[in-house]
Amino acid sequence: MRDKAPFLIVAGMILAGLAGLLFLGSSDSGRRLDASVIGMNGLIRWLEEEDIAVKRSHSRLSPHIRDLGIRILPLYDMDLVADMSEPATNLELIEQRTQRDLFQENFETKLDELSTVVLLPKWTTGMVETRIAHQSMLIPPQAYETLFDQMGLAGLRLRRAGADFNTANLDGSEVALFHAQGFIPSSIPNFCQSDFDMNGTSLILACRFKEATHDTFFVADPDLMNNHGLSLANNAGFSAKYLAELNANSANPIYVDTSSELLTTYEADEDERREYERSVSDFSRFFDFPFSVLWPMLLTILGVLYWRGAWRFGPIARHDPAGREQSKTAAITAKARLLRLSGNDGHMIADFVRAQLQDLTYQTFGPDLGAAGQTRFFAHLARRDATLARDFEQAARDLIANAPTLTGPDLHRRLGMYKTLLEKVVNTHGSLRISENH
Repeated sequence: MRDKAPFLIVAGMILAGLAGLLFLGSSDSGRRLDASVIGMNGLIRWLEEEDIAVKRSHSRLSPHIRDLGIRILPLYDMDLVADMSEPATNLELIEQRTQRDLFQENFETKLDELSTVVLLPKWTTGMVETRIAHQSMLIPPQAYETLFDQMGLAGLRLRRAGADFNTANLDGSEVALFHAQGFIPSSIPNFCQSDFDMNGTSLILACRFKEATHDTFFVADPDLMNNHGLSLANNAGFSAKYLAELNANSANPIYVDTSSELLTTYEADEDERREYERSVSDFSRFFDFPFSVLWPMLLTILGVLYWRGAWRFGPIARHDPAGREQSKTAAITAKARLLRLSGNDGHMIADFVRAQLQDLTYQTFGPDLGAAGQTRFFAHLARRDATLARDFEQAARDLIANAPTLTGPDLHRRLGMYKTLLEKVVNTHGSLRISENH
């Protein structure tokens, strides 16, 4: 029993750490959404790079209303009355339309407090999980009726374009949107007017609700300002210019509000110094984010280190035929990690595309034939679809040669084009392996 003591201690520490990550780290789901393809972290960073004052919401900060400019409010809730339900299956997760609950009362209060730019929902949780902008990940246009009624925009309707990029020149900037959605002009309420039109629909509405002292703006397509859309065309340039113009009459920063709670305050300033008495309850701060994630991680790491130093299972592993392949995989993984840590995403993507072409060649013709095999692969694909073969080869070789020197937005755009073409190669033509009698 004494010999098993180190193992039992390590197992307990690892299980405790994993349980801590599961239960204490679950409150970080909101931050994960903000960093996802439909999140707003990119807009905040872009505004800062454009020297536009910006402030993001934080659960522990309560800014005064008079210190804020316009509010940017991304909406991830399709029903402001019903609570978000937890998906029970992967299919329910992919089809989930609400990613963050926002009660109707809080929504209306936010609009009353500040002039607000509301970004409508567009994508289901499948877009967050897969990072693929596929038609099946879109929220159906007819599903917005309940939301529009709750927002005070009864009768408003959406129209969505097909599976391609719709472009338009807005205020001197070329904007591109995938599966672009806009408001149908004939359904716009009489207290709203269109700020910008796109292909026969209204992209942004400016509305003045009854007894309101400021306008509220509704953006039909959130891809105009979210992480996914900012990398397309000049969407980022238009968004920064448009938001700066809306905030031109205020010296206060733009407030990007990604919280479902009411964090702003109205209290008057006090000239006298306020005393603050610490209590035992302040100790709970050490278990809030980010400590809620750090403590379980630390416990898990200590458990692994203790196991490595005090207990070892079995003899040294012998060499096996798969050792070379495992070594190659480990080397690629280590190189990818180093490139990721050093910020060299371009080099990592170039290596990824190069390895993927080698894998496609191997799956089609068998043993690796090097550069000649890739040439043969593209020729084989061209016999089935010459246009797809040409575009796919051009996109792949462009990333291999130029990815390390491309800027972030351009790199993401070309990588997205490559992924789309790769999906067509795999899904449209199925297996490309030639038959035995070919």
